Amino acid sequence: MINISTRLEKISSLISKNSTIIDIGCDHALLDIYLYQKGNYKIIATDINQNALNNAKKNIKKYNLDQYIETRLGNGLEVITESDNIDTIIISGMGAHTIVGILKKDINKLKTIKTIIIQSNTKLEFLRKEMTKLNFKIEDEIIVEDNKKVYIIIKFTKGKIKYTKKEIYFGPILLNKKPQLFVNNSKKELEKLKLLLKLLPKNRVIDRYKIKRQIKLYNDI
Repeated sequence: MINISTRLEKISSLISKNSTIIDIGCDHALLDIYLYQKGNYKIIATDINQNALNNAKKNIKKYNLDQYIETRLGNGLEVITESDNIDTIIISGMGAHTIVGILKKDINKLKTIKTIIIQSNTKLEFLRKEMTKLNFKIEDEIIVEDNKKVYIIIKFTKGKIKYTKKEIYFGPILLNKKPQLFVNNSKKELEKLKLLLKLLPKNRVIDRYKIKRQIKLYNDI
């Protein structure tokens, strides 16, 4: 069995059995190899970068899985067709604006998608808001520390739910469960915001207002 990071292992834990998967921005395809070894999923590993895809191909071949894990070069969902019967999308390690842009670019292909698992490095509030506009609800969320960095992984499934402002900002599942890492990380973020407010000049009125609003959200939880 291939060794993968805690972050990738947690992503894999959110994937339903018998899924047909596209991994967008597969990088070295470590997650895809792990998934196949774990459950014989049908997987298409894609990347927009030829060098990254070459690395993925090398790793897939190393584990003798080149007949089982397909690789495709291209941008996001443009590489798949209806006949691929994809029901699950994985996108990890990108910014929220990039991720939302990828999904909206081929929005018609989302009609047959049941699950989208995302680990974004930025702007989770924006991500949650945009995904609800695309008619996906938050099924699950995991917060994990890996190599001294904190990551949040979100599982979206088809459905419509109206979330509160706090739920969009922090995540409804994380707010409800309040795992210790979430609590500790929230305290750190609150201290950072307080320090930033202290250092910000008084004439930066709009910026100070935005930070105060964020501080209030953290104080509320």
